[in-house]
Amino acid sequence: MNERGKVLDINGARDRENEQIILWKKHNGINQQWDVQYVDDLPKELKKGDMNKEFGMKIESDFHIVTKMGSGRFIDRVGNDVVLKTPNDRQTQIWYFDNKSKTIKNRYQNYSM
Repeated sequence: MNERGKVLDINGARDRENEQIILWKKHNGINQQWDVQYVDDLPKELKKGDMNKEFGMKIESDFHIVTKMGSGRFIDRVGNDVVLKTPNDRQTQIWYFDNKSKTIKNRYQNYSM
């Protein structure tokens, strides 16, 4: 949830390819529920991979943001849009937690949410 109480939301609760991801008032619908799947668990002795307990995220560890709507689609950055896409090994579907800015960033593009 951001500082204004908005959360990631699949526009119109439509579980389909290229559906836009928006920020919306939290209502706890399934279209606002996500899993974080880490790509790589790094050793605990490294700074990269340590858990930021305040945010509940591993620092600099790659993950996908996956809808719980049933399709298992990932959040993807396509051009200037954030959309729902079938997993396809594109780097635009890989995200990480940046501890300095306290934001989730796209691994491929300089984009933060």
